[in-house]
Amino acid sequence: MRIISIVGAIAVTAGFAVLSVALFVVDWEPWTVLDMVWMNLLGILFGAALLRISDIQARPTEDGLVVKNMVRTRRFDWGQILGVTFSPEGDDPWPLLDLTDGTTYAVMAIQHADGRRAHAEVARLRMLVSRRTHFKED
Repeated sequence: MRIISIVGAIAVTAGFAVLSVALFVVDWEPWTVLDMVWMNLLGILFGAALLRISDIQARPTEDGLVVKNMVRTRRFDWGQILGVTFSPEGDDPWPLLDLTDGTTYAVMAIQHADGRRAHAEVARLRMLVSRRTHFKED
C-alpha cells in the first residue's frame, strides 16, 4: 500500500500540473492563470492526502503501541489496551483497540480487505497485547 500511495501521489501531482499548464498553453479561452494555480494547488492537496495514507501504521514498542491513522497519531501504553476486536465477516473495515477508559480506537493499518493477512496481523496484535498487558484486580 505504501508504494502504491507514494507512486499515486507523484502521478496525481504531476498529472494536475501537466494538465493545468497544457490547458494554458493551448490557449483555451476560459482557462486563466488563476485556474492554473488552483488546479496545481488541488494536485498538491490530493498528493499530500495520498502521502498521508502511505504513512498509516501500527508500530509496537517495548512500552506500548503507536497507531498512526489518517489524521491522528496516538501512543498507547500496553496497560491501556484491554483487547482487540475484529469482525470476521467484515462488519468493520479495521480492528478496534478496546481501551481501559471504555473507548475504542481504530487501527487503520490493518484493513479487512486484506483477507487472511489482516486476520494474521490481528492475531499477532492480540498476542502482543496478551503478553504485554498485565492487569491488577481491585
